[in-house]
Amino acid sequence: MVRTLTILLFFFSAFAHVQEPSSQTLVIANSKAWKPFSFINNEGKADGILIDYWKEYGRKNNIKVEFLLLDWQSSLDAVKDGRADLHAGLLWSENRDTYLDYAPVIMSIDTQFYISQELIGIDLNDFMFGNHGYAIGVVKGGYEEEFTRLHFPNLNLIVYANNQEMIDAAFDGDLQGFVADLHVANFYLFTSNDPRRFIGVRHLYSGDLRAAVKEGNRALQKQVSEGMLDFTDGDKMKIFNRWMYVNTVYPEYFFHAIFVGVVLIGGTYIFVLRIAVKRKTQALEAANLNLKHLSETDQLTGLSNRRHFTVELKQRLELSGSVSICIFDIDDFKLINDRYGHQIGDDVIHAVASAARQVVPEESLLARIGGEEFAIVSNNLDYASAVNLAESVCQAVRELALVGEEYPNVTVSVGCAYYSKHTDSVTLSDADHLMYQSKQAGKDRVTANHY
Repeated sequence: MVRTLTILLFFFSAFAHVQEPSSQTLVIANSKAWKPFSFINNEGKADGILIDYWKEYGRKNNIKVEFLLLDWQSSLDAVKDGRADLHAGLLWSENRDTYLDYAPVIMSIDTQFYISQELIGIDLNDFMFGNHGYAIGVVKGGYEEEFTRLHFPNLNLIVYANNQEMIDAAFDGDLQGFVADLHVANFYLFTSNDPRRFIGVRHLYSGDLRAAVKEGNRALQKQVSEGMLDFTDGDKMKIFNRWMYVNTVYPEYFFHAIFVGVVLIGGTYIFVLRIAVKRKTQALEAANLNLKHLSETDQLTGLSNRRHFTVELKQRLELSGSVSICIFDIDDFKLINDRYGHQIGDDVIHAVASAARQVVPEESLLARIGGEEFAIVSNNLDYASAVNLAESVCQAVRELALVGEEYPNVTVSVGCAYYSKHTDSVTLSDADHLMYQSKQAGKDRVTANHY
């Protein structure tokens, strides 16, 4: 009898631990023409590296997944407006950070500038600064478009809804070049009838693909981030190798040609290849450092941007000792823009940033956190020194000598919040309220408080 009960209890326990399939369905958006990462295959189904990744995520976490593959901009909009719960993978940008919250890194990608083989030998720097007026393709809403418009504003950019349309236009002769991720360009080029038609001539940036949810959806962000922890490096490599295997991406004849070339060149090829790899590695490291700098820097002023300031503030709040936060805002800036124009407005913002930089010590962090709004965080100052720093900024801006009669007199209102030690109540709100008190009291002044 005891033996029978023991067996029954064993089976009952085993049955009780069987997981029922989750009723939750995760709708995941991405591009419909971003081979090999995500695309709609010949059978009309979602396919690609990221598709396989999220299918495996669903299996590991017992969650149903559905895919909503659209043009690139539409895939972003789908997450913003709630048609999709998650974006399968994209790069961080300051603009996207305003409406998305990110999950951990899935994989890294490189992006290159491609030009027609007919243009090989042209002065590339001259070309990329738009002096020839050639048509260059980018995908609407892609990070390639954002990056290229920022760093090469004079290029004649032609925008396409997706990579397939862009590559088709390039082969039709409508484009003399395009910007695309390395694996994406290779996939489309080397499965064409003329794989050497366009050549990658310059590495633009490297970046990490991350999943993203709509900003503020912390519960889903946490759930996805924790679910991704179940992936081992081996799991990822199985997926990536399935797609990066040469016969999947490139036609067989291409690799036969490479093999013959390697045999003929022999040792010389290996020597040159090692040098090239070393240089490429150095270039990628430099590009990564540059990308990191760009992601943390306000382009107009050269100061830290809001994202970097927020990250740095969290780290500084973990240190012992006092912390002071100053927020200052250019007085009547809307009137300056309305009266003098936005170019003068930009000149004023740049001048205020330069004036503040002259008086803010190096150990403090100065950032532009909004259109005409700036912030300073300092550690281990006493209250009097924190107030003196705020007064110095106010005075430095007041004494600005902007060249030209068209420039207005410029002042700032400053709020200075001082905390003798770190507490959970330290926020930007205190300094912000103090800054508005300065505005209400007549502007061009400092309002401080010891919390």
